[in-house]
Amino acid sequence: MSVDAEASGGSLLLTRTRQKTRLAFITIYIAWGVSYAVNRIMALALPPLLAAGARFLLAAGFLLAFARWRKLALPRGRRDWLFLVAAAVLGIVVSNGLSVLSLRHIASNQAALISASAAFWIAWLGMYGRRASRVSPRTWVGLALGFVGVAVLVSAHGFDERSNVGWQLTILVSALCWALASMVIRESHSQSDPLAFTACYLLIGGTLMTCIGLAHGDAAAWAWSSTGLLAIGFLAIVSSTFGFVSYAYLLRHEPPSRIGTYAYVNPIVAVFTGWLLLNEGLDGAQLLGSAIVFVGVFLVGNLRLLPRGSAVPSPAEPMTRGSARP
Repeated sequence: MSVDAEASGGSLLLTRTRQKTRLAFITIYIAWGVSYAVNRIMALALPPLLAAGARFLLAAGFLLAFARWRKLALPRGRRDWLFLVAAAVLGIVVSNGLSVLSLRHIASNQAALISASAAFWIAWLGMYGRRASRVSPRTWVGLALGFVGVAVLVSAHGFDERSNVGWQLTILVSALCWALASMVIRESHSQSDPLAFTACYLLIGGTLMTCIGLAHGDAAAWAWSSTGLLAIGFLAIVSSTFGFVSYAYLLRHEPPSRIGTYAYVNPIVAVFTGWLLLNEGLDGAQLLGSAIVFVGVFLVGNLRLLPRGSAVPSPAEPMTRGSARP
């Protein structure tokens, strides 16, 4: 799409600039890091599945209204919708659903640290498909270290009932499903506008999550909570609207190994936010596991969290690790 077309009503996501890339990374680094604590607040204050469904539907409404105003092309054809449904089921219904249920039982900082494994899944899955990225020996070392770190985190409090190992493993499955959803979106090659695609993704996921919440009996258990409603508003606007749009932009323009660097920053932000909002702390074993995970993500990703350089690849250029080299 040309600059003129973009200015007259096209998408802001189709063209890559250094400023947009930096802003997108900063958005997912901070917004998604804070979201762990806010998600736990929401899950404790309201029935989690129905509340999460409302969050995604609200965000979808914002983006669909914007897409209509900009006259953006919506997904068309059976293939586009199959990819959308697959991504929404994996990324929202399964991944976010498991995560929000787990956050009723484990601390937000622990969930964030285990979720850092998404960086390893994304880098590994990024080896396959039509937009495959090469995985270097350094990345393989990072992958191995990362999973060692996750094992230390999960076993930090032993394996008795109070340690909630089952819910910690649920977070691990959630991270894998999120990585799978990311690869589905990356391989979709939809002709629709990326922002409109994201809006439909949130709409499908939010609708399915709401239906599951209703079937689960969340409506009967609903009790109005100002804290829960504020959490839904924050998650809908900041995490879902701005966060998912930024992530959709990065999936289009950056290699998986670099996209996965958000998992390096999110836990740091989540630990601070969990301490500030929920009075959460970390013990020695958790700190050790965290350090191992961070080293792993550091090796998997790139020494520079925010890419720099003068080269800006064409939107049509195949995304390999070299094409986004800083």
